[in-house]
Amino acid sequence: MGDRASARPAVGRWWQVRGWSFWRLPASARGYVLTIEALYVAAIAVGVSRTRFDGSSWWTFAALSGCAMLSIEGSLRLVWRRPRHDRSNDLMAVWTLPVALLLPPLFAALVVIPVEAFFYLRVMRRAPVKFLFNVSAIGLGGYLAASVRQAVTSTGYPVDVTALVGGGSVLFATLLCVVVRQGAISVIAARLFAFLQPGTTVRVHLGSTEDAGVIAAEACTGVLVAIACAASPFAVLLAIPPVLALQRALLVAEFREAARTDAKTGLANSGYWREVAEREIARARGGGESLAVLLVDIDHFKDVNDRFGHLTGDDILRAVATALTDGLRPRDFVGRFGGEEFVVLLTGSDLEQARQAAERIRAHVADVRVEATGRAQLVGVTISVGVAAFRESGHSVHELLDAADTALYAAKRAGRNCVRVADGARQQVLDLTVDTPRVLDLRSQRTQAE
Repeated sequence: MGDRASARPAVGRWWQVRGWSFWRLPASARGYVLTIEALYVAAIAVGVSRTRFDGSSWWTFAALSGCAMLSIEGSLRLVWRRPRHDRSNDLMAVWTLPVALLLPPLFAALVVIPVEAFFYLRVMRRAPVKFLFNVSAIGLGGYLAASVRQAVTSTGYPVDVTALVGGGSVLFATLLCVVVRQGAISVIAARLFAFLQPGTTVRVHLGSTEDAGVIAAEACTGVLVAIACAASPFAVLLAIPPVLALQRALLVAEFREAARTDAKTGLANSGYWREVAEREIARARGGGESLAVLLVDIDHFKDVNDRFGHLTGDDILRAVATALTDGLRPRDFVGRFGGEEFVVLLTGSDLEQARQAAERIRAHVADVRVEATGRAQLVGVTISVGVAAFRESGHSVHELLDAADTALYAAKRAGRNCVRVADGARQQVLDLTVDTPRVLDLRSQRTQAE
């Protein structure tokens, strides 16, 4: 317990309200958080006034809440070894979704309180603003889902197996409940992230296709747990081992992704980028396809760190990473090469297409502005890009990177914020920014520089 306690992030004492991170949120985000929490409290109040309480409902509620806590306790070692990631696969919907399917809306709103509180005490000490918002968002989503199911079906409580999946209409109501619950939670969270990151939309924060697959698996498991619980509350105990196994499988996938990802930018790290590049070059070599590599360097990045601080420098790195991916095709593969350098693999692109892509991302990055940390000042940067093409500039990852690096050096020497294209066969760089292309002898350039 001592090791676990020391591993928990310090969030301060919860009763020190003035120190809450809530006050550091933008005004729009603060208003939104308070609105969601007020709606959650209102939902509970309405639920209390409309619910007829009976022992069977409380027994089902206790059984599902208890299984959620047993699942948390059983996965505790896995949770503590979880890689640091912005996504959490705790699979709590496996236990909270059945409450929305089986019980009146009030219980769907309340079940998140004991489950999240247990998670807070045993696994992760979140800041108060995060804890309260999570409870409110998930509870409100559950209340809405249960209310929708109650409105579209005539079945009463307690709900049996037939009322869940016994026919087309009740199966539709069950699926609608699942979709409404997850949709409401996702939109509520995405709206907050959009407030926290001005200029972004809700759609950007709704998650990836991979996230949707995990959510679908979690929801389907939750429906199966609801069916088991409708047959007998004791049957839900049988769901704990498979849930732990699913969580372990997801955790392995998270570790694999973490080993391939640059933590600061979310791009591929240099090792994984090389692995993919080697595979694509082998494919291009066998099929005769074109392929190119871009080596990108942020101009005067050290000056940005010295003037505005490393936090602003980190924001610049993330903004440039986003600009690179936004300015390229989905099939292109971007990685962080180290420091302020990035590398791009352009499959199916010849030398001229790669040059055009490099010019496009150069112009795209030049338009990016980042607010300096602690200052009311916007910071922009430019990039220099070296381009190398498979066959023309080299036949391996090492040769292509060496040629692109030579071209990048020429771009730096030419004044930065420009693109240079390497011709590896002649160990030269083509200057494509003037009206009449001319050849620059890099060896003589290096000698003059020295």
